[in-house]
Amino acid sequence: MSAYSPTAPSQSPQPVLPRTDEPTAEQRRRAVRAVASASADATDCMTLLEALGLHPAEGQGLAQRDQ
Repeated sequence: MSAYSPTAPSQSPQPVLPRTDEPTAEQRRRAVRAVASASADATDCMTLLEALGLHPAEGQGLAQRDQ
């Protein structure tokens, strides 16, 4: 196989990640609630939410958040 072949392995060491869309508000709400229910304590919950880029308020229902 030639180095210029279209089937030659990539010379780039960086993996190519698939394009993903941002999660919806409902997906983020469900993620916050799942993290909260699986956390050992409040500190654990906050650490996990921060690592995921989520905020505790996103776990509230949409009607509650607007008040």
